[in-house]
Order: sequence, then C-alpha cells, then structure tokens
Amino acid sequence: MTDEPPTASGSPGALAGRLDVSLVRLASAMALGLSGYHMVVAYVGPPVTEVHRALHLMLGLSVLYCLGSIAKSESRAFVARAIDLVLLCAILVPCLYLIINIEQITSRMIYVTPVRPVEMVMAVALTLAVLEATRRMLGWPMVILAVLFLIYTQIGPYLPYPFWHRGYPPSQVIEQIYLSLDGLWGIPIGASASYIYLFVLFGALLVASGAGAFFTRFANAFAGRLTGGPAKTAVMSSAMMSMLSGSSTANVVTTGSFTIPAMKSYGYRKEFAGGVEALASTGGLITPPIMGAAAFIMADFLGISYVEVMAAATIPAILYFTAIFLAVDLEARKTALKPSIESLDDSLRDILKEGLFMIVPLAIMVYFLVAGFTPMIAGFYGILAFCVSLIARFWRDPMKVFHTLLKASIEAPRMMAPVIAACAVGGLIAGIISLTGLGVRFTSIIALLAGNSSILFLILTMVVCIILGMGMPTSAVYIVLAAVLAPGLVGLGFEPLAVHMFIFFGAVMSNITPPLAIASFAAAAVAGSDPWKTSICAVRIAAGVFFIPFIFVYSPALVGLGSPLEIATSAVSALFGLVFLSVASIGWMRGPLRSVTRVLLVPIAALMILPGLQTDLIGLSGVLIVIGIEAGWRRFDRRAAERRQAPLEGNDHASN
Repeated sequence: MTDEPPTASGSPGALAGRLDVSLVRLASAMALGLSGYHMVVAYVGPPVTEVHRALHLMLGLSVLYCLGSIAKSESRAFVARAIDLVLLCAILVPCLYLIINIEQITSRMIYVTPVRPVEMVMAVALTLAVLEATRRMLGWPMVILAVLFLIYTQIGPYLPYPFWHRGYPPSQVIEQIYLSLDGLWGIPIGASASYIYLFVLFGALLVASGAGAFFTRFANAFAGRLTGGPAKTAVMSSAMMSMLSGSSTANVVTTGSFTIPAMKSYGYRKEFAGGVEALASTGGLITPPIMGAAAFIMADFLGISYVEVMAAATIPAILYFTAIFLAVDLEARKTALKPSIESLDDSLRDILKEGLFMIVPLAIMVYFLVAGFTPMIAGFYGILAFCVSLIARFWRDPMKVFHTLLKASIEAPRMMAPVIAACAVGGLIAGIISLTGLGVRFTSIIALLAGNSSILFLILTMVVCIILGMGMPTSAVYIVLAAVLAPGLVGLGFEPLAVHMFIFFGAVMSNITPPLAIASFAAAAVAGSDPWKTSICAVRIAAGVFFIPFIFVYSPALVGLGSPLEIATSAVSALFGLVFLSVASIGWMRGPLRSVTRVLLVPIAALMILPGLQTDLIGLSGVLIVIGIEAGWRRFDRRAAERRQAPLEGNDHASN
C-alpha cells in the first residue's frame, strides 16, 4: 500500500489553501468594515451621495466575490478563484476610481462633457461584475432583463412604435449608468445604503441572539392552546422573522423547518401546512414596523417618510393575517382538530422576561420612527440600544456578547448581497427607462390593451407583477414597475401612495402565486408535499387577500388616506368580506357548507369588500340570506336523519 506524499508548501494545493484563508479574512474584514461604516455614517451623516453609494456597493459585493469560489470543487478551484479575483477587481477598481475622482465627476456637465476612455472601461467592468453578482444571487431572469434593456438602447431606432426611440450612443448610455444618479447609483441603491442595511443589521443582531427561538416560544405561549394552535404559532413566528430577514423564501426554509412539522403532527395536511408557512413568511414583507426592502425604496420614490409607508401598510397587513388566522381556525374545526392540552414549558410572562433584551431595542427603534426621525437615525439608535441591552443581559459572559456582535456584523453583508445586487440592476434598468422614455410608452401599451377600463389596467398590472416576480425579488419587481407602470396608474386618477402600495403588494404576492410560487415551492420542499398542490392551497387560503390591493386603490382609506370614519368603515367592511371569503374557501361555518352555498358566498363577500355603503348593505343582506338557506338545509337534514332513525329504533323495540 502506498501513501500519497504530503502536499508541499509551494504546491498549487497549498497556495490555493492559503489564498482561501486570505479571502475569508478579507471578506470578514470588508463585512465588518461595511457594518462599521454604516453605523458611523448614521451618526455623523453620509458623505457625497455618489461616494456613499459606491462604498456601499463595493464592500457589499466584494464580500460575495471573496467567498464565491471557496466551496468549488478542486478540479475547478484554480479557474474559479481566478475568475472571482478578476470580478473582485472589477468591483473595487471602478468604485475606487469614482470615489477618488468624485470632485471631477460631480463637476462635469452631464451629456455635455465627453466621457473619458478610462471611464468607459470602468463602467463596462463594473456593469459586468454587478450582472454576474446578480446572476449568482438571483438567477438569470433579472440579468436577461437588464441585458435586453441595454440592447434596447442601441436597436430602438429600428423598432416600431411604441418601442421606437431616436437611439443613444454607448458613451451616453455609460454616462447614464455610471456617471449619474439615474443608473447604478440611483434611488434603489440609495435606499439600500441609507436605510435598508441598518435594518438588516438590526435583524441580524436579533437572529444571532436567538430571536427565532424567542418568537416561536412567544407565539406558542400566546396561541398554542387555541384551536389550530401550531398553525397559528407558525403564522405569528414566521411573520415576525420574515420582517427581519426581508426574504420570504429564506424564512420558509428556516422557521418552516420546525413550524411545518409541528403543523403536520397536529393533524394538518402537508399541503395545507406548507401553504400556511409560505403565506405567513410572505406576509412579513408587508407588515410594519420592519418590512421588505421595497418599502424603503418606495418612501424614496414617493418622497415621503418611512412612517407614512408603515401607516399605509398597517390595515392591509392586519387584513392579510386576519384572513390567514381565520382560514387556519376554520380548517382545524372542519377536520376536527382539537386544541392542544399539553402544558407549555414556560409562561408568557417568563418568555417575555427572557426576551426583554430583544424587545426593548425594537420598541426604541419604532419610537424613533414614529417620532419623525429618519430611518437611518432610528436604525442607528435601535442597534445601539441592542448592543447596550445585550451587554446588560450577558455581562457575565463578555465573549458571548463579542461573538454575537461579530456574527451579526459579518452576516448582515451576506444577507444584503441579493438586495444590493437587485437594487443596482434595478437602478440600471430604471435609468434606461428614464433615458429612452419607455415608461410612458409602455403605459400606453397597457392602456391600449385595457381600453377605458381602469380595473382591467389594474388586473394587467397585477399580472405583470406576478410574471416578473417569478424570477426576480420583490424589490426588483417594485423598482421596475414603479418606473414603468406607476405613472400610468396615477394618470388614471388614483392616489400615488395607493398605486405604489398596489405594485408592492402584487410583487409580494408573486411569491405564493402559481405557476412559479417560490415561497410555496420552498415550503413544499420542507413539508414533503407536491409543490403545485401546495401553491394552489396557499392561494385558496389567501383567496380574499388578492382583493386587498384592488380595494385600497379604489378606496384609499385602507392605506390611511381619509378621515378616521372613512378609514374605520372601509376596514370593517373589508374585514367582514374577507371573513366570508375565508368561510367560502374553507367550506366551514359552524358545520360543513354545501358547494352551492360556498359559490354564492364568493360574490356576496366580494360586494362587502368593495367600498361603498350600498354594496355593504347588499352584501350583508346576501350573507343573511345564505345563512338562512344553510340553516334550513341543516334542519331538513336533521329531520330526515330522525325519520330514518325512527323505524330502526321501532324495530329494536319489537325485537326486544
């Protein structure tokens, strides 16, 4: 038997190993630098806009390329490392060039000062590196879309109306993308650099401190003994965690790993368990106080405070989770699942006491938001309060504090990489749309298809949201459609805030909508169920939820635009409509419902959801009629059963 000789210190394998160690250390240093930079900027204020956004993108994507090839097989290790090092330079050099030459770049006259050859090279290198980062983190769809837009800038003069444009030389396209605030350094990456990162860092601190276990125990103590307790626990814990992670899919595969088995062991069908988890994880993206990344971008697009976006999302989020809670409860009653009688390990009071060090910083952050401070300041003080709270909680174990802070500071950039990539490419696409004027013409196309029907325009917009959402993250879908379709909807007379919330909501719901429901498919993998059946089940559970964005466009009171009376009446009306849609969907109302009753309830509930006193009264009358019909049928069934039972009892007496 012969042994292989040990690897020489100068061999390729040893050199690759040392390079891997160096890249990991560099990635950790950059990750720590990015977290530290954002904390300093939040306190002292950001530098020049282009510098701030370039540093954010540079450090965030450099971490990705430092770690990109570490796990490659040995046969591909050399090539993979070489490619990643080239791409790392393609991120670092153009960003550093912009930062070093910022005075000259900001003083140039846009579209007048000639673009230097070195700037052409820098722009092409950075664009390719950003597209490759997007491909790795988000897949091909968004990359293909960006490439098509880049090609469109050159072939526009040869296309028919409404796609025609006069054409733009490559130098002007590069100027738009790299040397202005309407491309890579646009509003999306600005929101990522100014607000989103701090909230993700705060979420990373919570996760590193054991927030997942805390939220699960809290939800279980709160809802564990109720009918359908495990599913209600899943809804609560998954919603709270997805607010922190900002990703429905990531949350499904983390919290879903223990909530889905709990639901299955309780007696729920595996498709239903997967559907509930997908819905709960998706709903966290629209739930204040910490929402998906697109919510921060929306605030910048509209020029309003993040608190206004939070306020607009509050009632839709309540309606969303009310519908899911009710569906879970009705399904448990329909399948005769009894409340759990097992004693809980801890009381709610004890759980809250243990998790106080996580609750207080969250409350402080929300206070600063509501008090009118910027999200950057709120995030800064929330993180600072968390650090103080963590030290106070574990002052006897300083190494635990250190490792928690270190882990969160390194993990946050990894969590942010997909968001940074999506924001950068989204800004590139939005810049091209602005340059070519495609947004106005695309709106004309949708308007032509919709005719004079505003509802058809909204339906087509929702369809586009869902189609784009099949291969793109929520923030990317929102960025593109906010630039392309939002102006047309506003032009129809709808409120801008309601329009942007409509697009945001549609982008979020694409996560659970077939044919490619990413969150539902991830939940199906955890549940061991059929992906298609799981996604269909999720849509059935949330049938009423799809009405919500249409309602608040026509009735802006649901997003807080109106008098207190209008807001209250619209919310109550929509709530009752959603209740009866859930009843129709599950098929249970103090007993099983007939198919005819379920079909009748759908248009009746829809009338209650629609704004207006007249439709509410008609819907309420319809509900009372349906309840009466159902009660009559049940009475008839009981009497028929009694008549069938009477001869049997008579025969028993005769035989005795």
